[in-house]
Amino acid sequence: MSTKQVFALVLAGGMLLAAGCKGKESSDVANPLYNSVSQNSSDQSGTFLVDWWKQLFSFVASEKLSPPDASRMYAYIGTTMYEAQVCGAPDYMSLEGQLNELKDLPRPNKDEVYDWTTVTIESVYYVQDEMLGRYLPAGVAAINKLHEKQISERAATVPEDVMMRSKEYGRALADAIIAWSETDGYERTRYEQYKAPSREGHPEYWEPTDFNQTALEPFWGTHRTFAVPNNKMCDIDMKFAYDTDPNSGFYKEAMEVYTVDKNLTEDQRIVAQYWADDPGETATPPGHWINMSCNFVLAENWNLEKAAEMYALVAVSMQDACISLWHTKYRVNLVRPKTYIEENIEPGWEPYVETPPFPGYTSGHSGFSGAAAEVMTALIGDNKPFTDSTHVKIGLEPKTFNSFRDAAQEAAYSRMYGGIHYTCEIMDGLEQGKCAGDYVLNKIVTDTHRKGMKSEEVAAK
Repeated sequence: MSTKQVFALVLAGGMLLAAGCKGKESSDVANPLYNSVSQNSSDQSGTFLVDWWKQLFSFVASEKLSPPDASRMYAYIGTTMYEAQVCGAPDYMSLEGQLNELKDLPRPNKDEVYDWTTVTIESVYYVQDEMLGRYLPAGVAAINKLHEKQISERAATVPEDVMMRSKEYGRALADAIIAWSETDGYERTRYEQYKAPSREGHPEYWEPTDFNQTALEPFWGTHRTFAVPNNKMCDIDMKFAYDTDPNSGFYKEAMEVYTVDKNLTEDQRIVAQYWADDPGETATPPGHWINMSCNFVLAENWNLEKAAEMYALVAVSMQDACISLWHTKYRVNLVRPKTYIEENIEPGWEPYVETPPFPGYTSGHSGFSGAAAEVMTALIGDNKPFTDSTHVKIGLEPKTFNSFRDAAQEAAYSRMYGGIHYTCEIMDGLEQGKCAGDYVLNKIVTDTHRKGMKSEEVAAK
């Protein structure tokens, strides 16, 4: 008997057992799209998804993509992974109709067998190729090689007709998600011209801090959000105004940055370097958090439905946080510590970390971290110690944290140690990120067992 025949028998037996024990055709099934004649996605490993993330991370680093650009790609890839397998998940719900303007997705025939791993490989392959098309030649050799490898491995055990049907559906789904991505405002903002407000009479306004810097993604805050209703939902206002009076709250915040820099400890230097996640060297801050998610998927051998859910919710929450953060950045347009300290405390002062080319309020690192930490706390657990080895390849030792929120707090304050953010930017950035993460957890239904639960309750479940 051939391997493929064995697969077919095992699949048929599994379906009969599932139907007899769980009543998959009954009202107990929450997902109306559930395909009961195919093997559940919970019975397939999700570890193959990590290879796609690693491949994408390498391109994000080599092409020096910015954090907003990277976070957008991650959100579309995460959404694709989830939708590709959701019809094989009886207790999970599609994101169609839940994510903004995501509609009219193609659906598999409920009477035919599909392999959800193959569907996912195929759909991610085409969406990732499209996402990278702006930066790289179409059909990048490394992406093709990974695709061919995974499809070949799957074809060794999956019947040919199932492979063909799964690949066709994966491609159709990818095309629909690509079409959805083309309506988010990204292409429009590639060509809009930005003129920074003059600082004449407005010393509180941001200006580039280094030679030849131009404002990064000034219109990112106008893009369509994924889950939150709009770009203003998680917006936030500063607690006190710009001031140069030494007794003012703003001056004291700037002095705090200056004092920390002048007395920077070795541990603080390491923290600043560890969380810098500079474009061109790393997968940027949102990639750092997804990489941490990958470590759990591999270490605990997560199944496909669980891994896909994690990636989708973490990535979507960070992109929504990013849109909110960039809306706030260019609305407030706050001067960076380097400029303020040079003008009011010490001429010629330089921060430990290079100041990025956009306004400071609020902190992007804080927002990405606040969003991801809330989602990961809900899905994995609170007060769960873990070791992060994301940057071993660039010479930084692994770090151990007591919880995801502890890691987020350190990531946020790393920007203070770097000399590029005031405390108000750090704390309010964390709050914006948490806002996006909480919305995704409490309003977007994936696993129906978690519907309507707060993140803390989910973590305790």
